[in-house]
Amino acid sequence: MYFVIVPGGFGAYSIESFELLDEAKDRVKELIETVRRTAKMAQEIPMKIKVEVEI
Repeated sequence: MYFVIVPGGFGAYSIESFELLDEAKDRVKELIETVRRTAKMAQEIPMKIKVEVEI
C-alpha cells in the first residue's frame, strides 16, 4: 500500500491510499502539475511486533 500525503491549510494534511506504486506516482504528478507545490509519498511497511508484559 502506498500513501500520498498532501499538505492542507493550517497544518492539516490529506492522506490518500493506493494499491499500486504507479497509481501513487501518477497522483503525485497530477497534484504538482495542477494545484499543489508539494506532495509526499510513503510506503506501508508491515511489521510484526511482539509485546511481553510482566506483572
